[in-house]
Amino acid sequence: TGVVPNDGQFPNAKGVRTSFLCTGPMCRYAEDLEPMLRVMAGPGVNKLKLNEKVSLEKIKFHCMDHDGGSIFVWPVDKEILQAQKKVVEHLEGELGVQVQRVAIHKMKYSFQIWSAMMSSKDNDGQEAQLFTDLLGDQGKPVWPLWELMKWLVGMSSHTLPAIALGLTEKLMKLNPGGNAKLVSMGKSLQEEMEALLGPDGVLLYPSHPTIAPRHHSPICMPFNFAYTAIFNVLGLPVTQCPLGLSSEGLPLGIQLVAASYNDHLTLAVARYLEKAFGGWVVPGKV
Repeated sequence: TGVVPNDGQFPNAKGVRTSFLCTGPMCRYAEDLEPMLRVMAGPGVNKLKLNEKVSLEKIKFHCMDHDGGSIFVWPVDKEILQAQKKVVEHLEGELGVQVQRVAIHKMKYSFQIWSAMMSSKDNDGQEAQLFTDLLGDQGKPVWPLWELMKWLVGMSSHTLPAIALGLTEKLMKLNPGGNAKLVSMGKSLQEEMEALLGPDGVLLYPSHPTIAPRHHSPICMPFNFAYTAIFNVLGLPVTQCPLGLSSEGLPLGIQLVAASYNDHLTLAVARYLEKAFGGWVVPGKV
């Protein structure tokens, strides 16, 4: 959070969302992530510890297979769990480390926490810009219930996930007390994660509950993004690592999470896992 400038984003974040909008590099090869991050961050790179040498054997690894069973997301696919298990076995077998399995109860409410924090006020009491206002494209705010009715007959210009997010935002506004509790839970979760990971910890966690979905299938479960979104509002650095292909030739992956500004740990582990599991794979014949 606050390392890479948000300048040039559209729509740009305002209020509390300024700290939730975090841009990072996307590269085929893990070794390119750090130099790209240095360029993108500019002076902000001084907040990181990219010059520190990382000893993988001294990292305290933690592993969590799923969020605990949220009703808003699908269960984690078996092949993703198998891929994550292989990573744990490799780390323990080759590095001689012990990967500690953890169950963080609040992660079950990742989507609710994300939604509440996205709508919360900043330190000056300013409310975040409503998503329905952004959908209106500088015009009149969009009424999500009306858009849902239009979508059912093929007349809405918005996608179902966007409409669902707008509806969720409206519902959250109807329960300010519950919203405040979720924001408090988010801050508590952030403290719990920081304490767990500390200066030398890395968490292994699924990037998404399903393997690369077919076009339009995410409409059926539009909130699966909570697996990554939660770390945006917690302000924690994450590096996504490819782990080969599934039985159907689709990419598998895992995300590595560290405490604030410990990107050097996740980048180092990403480079290691690339060598161990092959990294980027050509998606198909040209």
